[in-house]
Amino acid sequence: MNYAPILIPTLNRYNHLKRCVESLAKCTHADKTDLFIALDYPLKEEHWEGYRKIKEYVSNIDGFNTVTIIQRDHNYGPVENFFNAQNQIYEKYDRIIYSEDDNEFSPNFLDYINKGLEIYYNEDKVQNICGYNYKVKIPQKYKYNTYFSNAFSAWGYGSWRHKQDKFIYDVDEIKSFLKNPINAYRSAIIPLHVLLGLLAIVKTGNITGDRNAVFNNLKNNTLCLFPRLSLVRNMGHDGSGEHCNTKDYNYFAKQEIGNNDIFNMYRIDVKESFRIKYELTIYNIRYSGGIRYIAKCILFYFQTIGKYIL
Repeated sequence: MNYAPILIPTLNRYNHLKRCVESLAKCTHADKTDLFIALDYPLKEEHWEGYRKIKEYVSNIDGFNTVTIIQRDHNYGPVENFFNAQNQIYEKYDRIIYSEDDNEFSPNFLDYINKGLEIYYNEDKVQNICGYNYKVKIPQKYKYNTYFSNAFSAWGYGSWRHKQDKFIYDVDEIKSFLKNPINAYRSAIIPLHVLLGLLAIVKTGNITGDRNAVFNNLKNNTLCLFPRLSLVRNMGHDGSGEHCNTKDYNYFAKQEIGNNDIFNMYRIDVKESFRIKYELTIYNIRYSGGIRYIAKCILFYFQTIGKYIL
């Protein structure tokens, strides 16, 4: 098997990073995996304590094939820190596994991601291999342990270099896409508040990666692979990160994840299950606030896109 390297961007969240790395070190194939940590430079005074702890900790990490620290001499910010490190890695490797520093993984996470990256390498319709699964009810009659969706989760995923070249990062493209109300509807029913996120991109001009990944799936008719049972839980809803609501901490931090060493991966047809798509839609509307979410989407849509179509 071709083992993909792992990239973890970080700055000052020492406890989160330590938990994340230690869970990855317990994964099957960790000893064959190259780990890269992109350590950004502090921007604020409150960053220094955690930054110093991380700087000391990363020099003693073991359990991986190699450990490389990409250390910044000035603050890059989360977006540039990630993309700069990703581009460095893609100079040598044709695939990558990405994790935020606040994830905790199942022992078979690396086995699952690497097998998915290998099996679907030549499938143009498959954009990413995602390790997280939303707390969605999978129909009992669904017989596979993976499924495809045009949703996306950045909480531990694998990508290929040759597919990233086709990725669209363009605010005008997103605006044009959303002018079609059908596309707006398709965005609204996907978990992750995608429509609201895409409208925010149009309004501010600042592209957020997870929403943009879903936009690319919808625009290019591509899909992501998800496990039936999540192989990742996220600990970041504690107020330490960006775009996280502390009221959701227990909801995500106590999520059940797999505990097996090996993931039994089978190639399945690259298409969405209508039943799972329905369950994801129901999950998204309920989690987002039901009718209030729908009303908010409609209002924000016409405030942002309405002037271009009316």
